[in-house]
Amino acid sequence: MSVDTMYLILYNYFQWRQCRCTQKINTILVMSDTLVLNHDGMPLSMLPPSVIDWQLAVKLLYLNKVMVIKEYDDWTVRSQRMELKVPSIVMTKRYVRPRQKVLFNRKMVYLRDNYTCQYCGEQFQAKDLTLDHVKPKSRGGGSSWSNLVTCCGTCNWLKGAKVIEPLTVPKEPNYWQMVKAAKNIIPYSLRDPAWGEYLGYDDDSSKAVNE
Repeated sequence: MSVDTMYLILYNYFQWRQCRCTQKINTILVMSDTLVLNHDGMPLSMLPPSVIDWQLAVKLLYLNKVMVIKEYDDWTVRSQRMELKVPSIVMTKRYVRPRQKVLFNRKMVYLRDNYTCQYCGEQFQAKDLTLDHVKPKSRGGGSSWSNLVTCCGTCNWLKGAKVIEPLTVPKEPNYWQMVKAAKNIIPYSLRDPAWGEYLGYDDDSSKAVNE
């Protein structure tokens, strides 16, 4: 497996988790076991945080793709032939150019709009929301960041094929805006408080998430 192929697999893994980690608001999500840092000391991904299962971390370690920055003091895995402390933080052996692009999908539109209906202003869970075309498809409106907004079922039904200005003009968000939105809306439970330094959580927010 080439280095580039390995990192592509990791990015696809993080993007898959990005879709899964935006299902609910105000629900603490427990992160996986090991934080992956780029060679410059920054997380390989922030949306969602680049965390992987310990089994994959150990595999990357033995493939010589990463180095261990920190181990868990109280977590050891054993087999018939070996004993190994589970890595809490690993760093890539080479710098990987980050892919800081927000996926265009339903969950990311919800996140951009703070899970808030752009017509009535009420906040909902994802299961109670839908997407609305500001300019209806029947009038030539397409599916894009600038024409899709978050909408509750009631407002979607009342609006129908009419053209109504949403509360906020929809536009494509930048990566770091979405990272900030995810932190505010989807709290994560840090497996290791030491991750807070790399993920931008202060001590108070890290404690709050872990409680």
